[in-house]
Amino acid sequence: MKSHSYLRKLIVLTLVVGAFPVLILGWYSYTYSSHTVLEKVNESNAQILRQTQLRVEQTLKTIDYTASQMLNTPLVAGAIGKRLTIMDTELINDLYDNLLGIQTFELGIRDVFLFSLENDWLISNSGFNEDSQAKMKELLHGFTAMQPGSKWVSLDLSGRYDTESPIVSNNYTIMNVKKWPINSQNPQGLMAILLSGKETNNLIDLEDADMGQIYIVDETNKLVAHQNRSLVGTDLSHEEFMARIVASQEATGLFKAKVGEDEMSISYRKSAYNGWTYVSVLPISEMTQRAKSIAWTSLWVSLIALCTSIVIAVLGTRSVYRPVRSIYRSLAGAKTSREAKDEFGVISEGIQSLLSTQSRMQFQLEGQQAHMTELLVRKMVTGEAKSSEIQERLQYYGYTLDWDRMRVLLFQIDDLADSRFDEKDRDLLLYAIANMVSELVPGEARLAPIIFQDAVLLITGAQAVSEEAFKERVYDMAASVQEEIKRYLSVEASVGISRSFTQWMEAEQGYAECVAALKYRVQLGREAVLFSEDVQPKKSKDMAYPKESAAQVIDAIQSSDKARAQEALAAFIDNASKSAEHHNDYQLSLVRLLVDLIRLLQDAGISLYALNQRERTLFDELLHLHAARDIEAWFYERIVEPSIGLLEERRDTQFRTISDEVKRLIEEAFDTDLTLEKCAARINYHPQYISRVFRQETGINFAEYLAQYRLGVAKRWLRETNMTVTDIAEKLNYNNPANFIRYFRKMEGITPGQYREKPEK
Repeated sequence: MKSHSYLRKLIVLTLVVGAFPVLILGWYSYTYSSHTVLEKVNESNAQILRQTQLRVEQTLKTIDYTASQMLNTPLVAGAIGKRLTIMDTELINDLYDNLLGIQTFELGIRDVFLFSLENDWLISNSGFNEDSQAKMKELLHGFTAMQPGSKWVSLDLSGRYDTESPIVSNNYTIMNVKKWPINSQNPQGLMAILLSGKETNNLIDLEDADMGQIYIVDETNKLVAHQNRSLVGTDLSHEEFMARIVASQEATGLFKAKVGEDEMSISYRKSAYNGWTYVSVLPISEMTQRAKSIAWTSLWVSLIALCTSIVIAVLGTRSVYRPVRSIYRSLAGAKTSREAKDEFGVISEGIQSLLSTQSRMQFQLEGQQAHMTELLVRKMVTGEAKSSEIQERLQYYGYTLDWDRMRVLLFQIDDLADSRFDEKDRDLLLYAIANMVSELVPGEARLAPIIFQDAVLLITGAQAVSEEAFKERVYDMAASVQEEIKRYLSVEASVGISRSFTQWMEAEQGYAECVAALKYRVQLGREAVLFSEDVQPKKSKDMAYPKESAAQVIDAIQSSDKARAQEALAAFIDNASKSAEHHNDYQLSLVRLLVDLIRLLQDAGISLYALNQRERTLFDELLHLHAARDIEAWFYERIVEPSIGLLEERRDTQFRTISDEVKRLIEEAFDTDLTLEKCAARINYHPQYISRVFRQETGINFAEYLAQYRLGVAKRWLRETNMTVTDIAEKLNYNNPANFIRYFRKMEGITPGQYREKPEK
């Protein structure tokens, strides 16, 4: 019992969980950092190599450009083709001065040779045709056949100059050779610019290459420049790394190779300008030296983090263990088995003991649950219970209710005068009735029934049911209890039932409604089931008839728009069902709409017999319909659509009557000053209405029809009478004969006189 094995396990687990991420993080940090350092060193070395190439080639290009400029000057171009002698001192001095002019200190030029191949003379720093320059002439003759017009070459000058020559300070040098003319196959002259190996070596920045060596190698794999000047001119063809560079087709590259006994990182760049190769050789050991410092740093950081995690694990575990230790000490005095190997074993056995004790107490409390529920119901109907505590207490007593509507039922004995019981037995009878209610009504649909005053009170409820279904269920419940009371007790009892409510606090009002409902037994007799809403209906507000929707239906019928009439009818049915609080209100709205539609037809002069020729009246048909969809279909098929047809037929008949009347007036008064307004006054319609109806029936307006009718009369008179054109125009009410003749010609294509003379067909 005194051992703390769980504490030790918790500490070990915390250490493992804490140490593992630290070690993984340290290893990853070292690996990633080392790799990053190597990448950065290689990138830096490649950048240094590129800068070296740019610096060297910039210098060489400057020298190349300067030599080209000089070679193309008129002085040099004119002198190369001449045979110079010692007598041409002035020209020689000018040439010599030009050669000295391009030998700046910054470019590292040691000597410039201007060699005329045709005239075999050579000028350099040493002078004009010196004896010591014979070998230089021989050397320059070898470049006459080179393909490019300008070329950088590296060569060893040993044995070509005597010991007094200033060039002998370093026998290996580089030289820029140019032909003149530049692209000629048989040049007239050559210019050669010499750079000593010492000055070429100065092109390499020794400070940049602090970790390795930089090689500049020519096309023949000979070393042009190096930090170690004594190696300049060395042939590197035998070196492994140089062979790999020569074999590579890439202009730049990076690889590892052995140089001597050491592993090296080789970076190289091949120049497209003069074919040289720039090589950086960096020892791997130098590169990894920096990574080692990172490794030591990562190791120390990991150790510190590990030690910190150990301290946190020990201290944190003790803090986490403190509640466990408190519970363990509380249960340490209890009897435990030998199987309890650690603290949680002891705690588990202690909890099992507590649960066993709780079960025994729960069993004892279950006998009191019914009494506690009865007390709560009593407080609810007397208004003593608080809304916030009712649901909580019900759950505590074992009720998991989620009702959305409830009612109160009050069972009350009608009279004991004709039974075998007397008043002293009333309490016993109420107790028996309460037991019957408990047996007949399922537990999930009720709370515990209680004896309250001189009756048995029951609160029942339901979830997710309609009001009608709930009311029917409550009625069946009350009737079954009534039947059982009469069967077993031979006593008549009535039931008062409250209106539905949704909040527990409304149970008090529900009880009052039950008491009030039971008072109606005087009128309705004994053994009654009395719903509060039936014996005391709520005072409803005035029925809201959807006038606007009804007006839209009538307007659509008058406009003969069947689609709009159907939409308006659907809207009316929907609005009527929503605004009606009772089914009677809904039916009254439908009947009112039917009356309005019948009145619409009667106002149009249409008999109701034309709409319904059946024995059953329209009102009977309507009142026998219950579904909204059936009612809407009936209205449309029996009333709306036939009404539109009847109104259209009536309208067509009326239009034809108006049109025929106007035509008759034209026939009677065509020779008068007849106008549309006069016709309207004769037949009692508005002129605009007559104009619209007449055009609809005849296809032309009133004025055109009158003009055409008069034209027909004029043609008949021209054929059948001897009346002059002037008389005809005057009788047809034209202002002057010219207007009549103009209109006649427009319509017939000829004048009235020509028409009279034209033979009949």
